[in-house]
Amino acid sequence: MKGFMIAGVSSGIGKTTVSMGLMSLFENVSPFKVGPDYIDPGFHQFVTGNKSYNLDLFMMGERGVKYSFYKHHKNISIVEGVMGLYDGVDHSLDNNSSAHISRVLGLPVILVVDGGGKSTSIAAQILGYKMFDSRVNIAGVILNKVSEAMFKHYKEAIEKYTGINCIGYLPKDETLSVSSRHLGLLQAEEIDDLKDKSQKLKKVLEKTIDVEKLLEIAEIGEPEDVINPFEEMKDRYSGLKIGIARDRAFSFYYNDNLELLEHLGVELIPFSPITDKEIPDVDILYFGGGYPENYAQELSENKSMIESIRTFYRREGKIYGECGGFMYLTSGIKLLDEKYIPMCDIIKCSIEMKDRLDISRFGYINVYEDEKELGKGHEFHYSKIFKIEHESREYRAVKPNGKEWACIFKEKKCKAGYPHIHFFNSLDYLKEILD
Repeated sequence: MKGFMIAGVSSGIGKTTVSMGLMSLFENVSPFKVGPDYIDPGFHQFVTGNKSYNLDLFMMGERGVKYSFYKHHKNISIVEGVMGLYDGVDHSLDNNSSAHISRVLGLPVILVVDGGGKSTSIAAQILGYKMFDSRVNIAGVILNKVSEAMFKHYKEAIEKYTGINCIGYLPKDETLSVSSRHLGLLQAEEIDDLKDKSQKLKKVLEKTIDVEKLLEIAEIGEPEDVINPFEEMKDRYSGLKIGIARDRAFSFYYNDNLELLEHLGVELIPFSPITDKEIPDVDILYFGGGYPENYAQELSENKSMIESIRTFYRREGKIYGECGGFMYLTSGIKLLDEKYIPMCDIIKCSIEMKDRLDISRFGYINVYEDEKELGKGHEFHYSKIFKIEHESREYRAVKPNGKEWACIFKEKKCKAGYPHIHFFNSLDYLKEILD
């Protein structure tokens, strides 16, 4: 079995660009992303043609992480880390960080480091990462934004003082990197020249990466025999149909969540709130996250779709919405230019967009109904609730540090709020949605 993790010394170090490039070098790659992020997996899928899966110890548990990793392994597994190598939910070493995941899965780590502004000191920096937790196998280093001459200069120091192979570099070239914007990274389908960019990146890395050494590092032995933790639930909901919103506005779904629903016997029927005239014939509607604010006018002007959703709701149909899906189900969204766009008006509140992350409602959460914990999830949004006509939030979000807030609205059989929930460690919550 072959696999490795791409990790960085910090956020913004070029992990996604390097990960995309390395994924393009191999055939039939199984891509993964550490943490709750939805954006990077889209780039992984674009490059590899295979679905990318999140690996998150907080939301999935160790058993869930191992199950997903081994279930989806193909020729070679490439895992993109999150933030800096050791950054997680707290300052412990078992903190859901990239390093923690690498230890759980026995993955060698390829550390991405920026060159420039230093010389021999780069070895000291890397040695610090190696020594910080000796259980983490930092097996290779890739330097970002350096010339061939500087790579050779750094390589000598790194290998002399750390004993870690410096296996290649990425030259400083803005045309190779993935752009960003204030609402987060651009989604893969929004980058017109992504195919050309990825092909150029592949040609560059074919010359600058020691692929033979990388394959040697990637040998991780036989896969672990992991039992499906949900086997006894197979086909429990056979015959149930869920209409799932899938288009430019709604694209944030954990692939493992959708596959678990199918394992339970659920039939997933995709539809587009932007272009379709009405919802499909289903038992439940599922609106995932995304960027409804970017398509607010189109969503609002599709009156027949909105009316079909309202009719479904009035007839006691079950509806579930997460983050962007929740925003669509509210009375309306006020954009950054102050323009107010009406939405479905099922959840009696309104949303206003902000130009920065709502840090007060950010991070991992446990979801409670009264005193019962139902599930685990994550909040990340650039908007706030600015007007509540009817307060119906019956669920609480509780962060690991104890901070809490009301998080999920419940109107009749509609349940919606900002939290993104991973079902692996949230079966009680999932049952509330399905039953």
